[in-house]
Amino acid sequence: MRIAQRVFRYVEHELYNYDNTKQMLEQYKESILESSPGLQEVAVQSGPGDPTAKKALQLVSSAFIAHAEQTIQAIERSLAMLTEDHRKLFKLKYQDCLPWQEVMIELGVSERTYFRMRRELVITVAQQLGLINIE
Repeated sequence: MRIAQRVFRYVEHELYNYDNTKQMLEQYKESILESSPGLQEVAVQSGPGDPTAKKALQLVSSAFIAHAEQTIQAIERSLAMLTEDHRKLFKLKYQDCLPWQEVMIELGVSERTYFRMRRELVITVAQQLGLINIE
């Protein structure tokens, strides 16, 4: 199956930034939950007057939170579907940022097998993100 180069690059970008995305998501959620309520509005309110309700609304309506959670879940579902060697490849290449030659040596696989596994990982994540459809 062919995958567009821009999709491949986008998915690899998300794989490289997986840990950062998780960290930013937690910080963002924490900042919303720990933010102090603003001045209580005395006049007509356009939204919920309850500070807890405002925070809940922010959490469920944030585009960043929705995108980050979708990406994290897609990567985690993909890793669960693939083999242990794929998970090792993910850790070594995308989390530890080792060059492909070192990843290949660590996994004990040929160059061809390394690139096949990387492609399988990227395609699976792209499918989980809804970027490609394989029937």
